[in-house]
Amino acid sequence: MKHRMTCLIAAGILAGCSLLTGCGSGSSAATSSAEEEMPYGSTLTHNTQTAVAVQYDNRFLDDDLVQTVAQYYHALQENQPEEYSEVIFAPYHDYELNTLYEGLISDTIIVANANQVMKQYYGKDCDIALVDITNAVTADNIDPIRDGTKNMLITLAGDESIENFEEDLTALYQLELTLYLTDKGSGVHSETEFPISGEILYAAQYRNKWYVFLLNTAFTAESGSEDASSEESANDNK
Repeated sequence: MKHRMTCLIAAGILAGCSLLTGCGSGSSAATSSAEEEMPYGSTLTHNTQTAVAVQYDNRFLDDDLVQTVAQYYHALQENQPEEYSEVIFAPYHDYELNTLYEGLISDTIIVANANQVMKQYYGKDCDIALVDITNAVTADNIDPIRDGTKNMLITLAGDESIENFEEDLTALYQLELTLYLTDKGSGVHSETEFPISGEILYAAQYRNKWYVFLLNTAFTAESGSEDASSEESANDNK
């Protein structure tokens, strides 16, 4: 029986063979052009050389981004807050720790909680067999949620007096993932009967390096409240 749970990690806190069309022999300009027109997920790479195995469409996501995603989940798997801190998006995360959590929560606590949630769901110590990036809203897409998040980050950077933030933030992707868990040390790098689906992770290319972060719902609510207050004030002044 398959077990399913949504956003557990969020609550607690080289390239391989293409699995679909990418393994065909031979190529042509027509085939290449046709593949470029296909949506995300039409061709998949299964990379087991990263810190944890990752499945993704390499037409949309580059190796550095995928390595960052893998390191992030490896840090949670191995309960390594230092590794986590290396890849987390600091301009947002510092605000999250200092303002939303008022300095009461640290990376050590976040990583330990996420690690514990995985263990509780799986029933014992476990590894992440596979991170499957099932969808990606990239720079070429217009998406109200991703674009709204970017605007909120720009506003936050202004409030925090972070210089040249908008110029230094060269990309913001919204990734949807499914994690698959397996026994600790099993060596499995594929789908299992223990998926955690619906994980939403943001990837930010900032100052020529990729970072990731989970969007705290309190941040969205706070920004929404500010927008509502501004609208109310505008209506009062009419």
